[in-house]
Amino acid sequence: MPDIVMEPIAHPVAWRADDFGSLDDIAAVLTPAQRHSLVALGRKVCAEGRRWPDVTRQEEALPELAAMLAEVRREVYQGRGIVLLRGLPMDELEEDEAAVVTWAVGSHFGWRASQSAQGDRLGRVQVDPTLQQAWRGYRSSNSSPFHTDYLDGLAMACVRPAGEGGESCAVSAATIHNVLAAERPDLLPALYQGYRVHWFDEPPAPGEKVSDFDVPVFSWSEGRIVCVLDEGYMTAAARELGLPYPRALEEGCRMIHEIAGRDGMALYFKLQAGDMLLLDNKAMLHGRTAFAEDPGDIGRRLLYRLQFEVLPERPGHPGVAEFYGALKHAFHDPTVAAPS
Repeated sequence: MPDIVMEPIAHPVAWRADDFGSLDDIAAVLTPAQRHSLVALGRKVCAEGRRWPDVTRQEEALPELAAMLAEVRREVYQGRGIVLLRGLPMDELEEDEAAVVTWAVGSHFGWRASQSAQGDRLGRVQVDPTLQQAWRGYRSSNSSPFHTDYLDGLAMACVRPAGEGGESCAVSAATIHNVLAAERPDLLPALYQGYRVHWFDEPPAPGEKVSDFDVPVFSWSEGRIVCVLDEGYMTAAARELGLPYPRALEEGCRMIHEIAGRDGMALYFKLQAGDMLLLDNKAMLHGRTAFAEDPGDIGRRLLYRLQFEVLPERPGHPGVAEFYGALKHAFHDPTVAAPS
């Protein structure tokens, strides 16, 4: 594992948006027969008084979709790191039925892990004006800057889009790294060093506020660049510790956003009902533009979110492994048995 990668990364994961003619280039589309099988599953489970956590492993097998989803999984974790799965039958299902379908399809991409200290393994990405946790951007209509989430993979399944705005965006961390290595290699050491992180109100152990280890923004694993980017965690740690935030790290993170915003770098698209965006969370940065909802229609936009842990565990930088391990501990759902 190199300390710092300086050579250009030549891999399908190092794409630019203008490499694609249209979203069709990253899309996998369900057939009518596959849609029908998902409708039948969602309705059957809910008609029996069950919900998404009650879907059995046999039902999750989805024999009509298994081969297709295996190829999508390969593309997410070994190829370009992004797939837009189209054609989920959300327009034919009630919310609870759509949750069943999202949960079952997600079973093919890894262990569906808890996403917060509340133990939510199937998250609702929806406006909640009563929520006071500012760092939980998926509960507001504000824009969300490019960042990574926790664990290996991410899925966002659209049940209802926003009326105006709410475009999703994704950009390759490897491509950004290539630009930095060419234009500002002096910033890479600070990004590979990273910084300590603040736990906010979700510490891995009671009383802990800041990690005692650094989490690198960039590291190298399995022949690919790994990116962990959420500057808010690092800058909050510096404030908590009463220390100056490293200037090179601040400038490096600013450059990451500047490069991501250049023409032709990031993909922008509005998820429609029935779309599921699948990402390698360690290889892609993602975000969202702001959106508007009528005052009487707050909460209309609804996406279901899953986060995946790939087993066996993917090797990586010790700081990244410790960070993810701490979050897994903080987010553990005691009602769910962890995978063996």
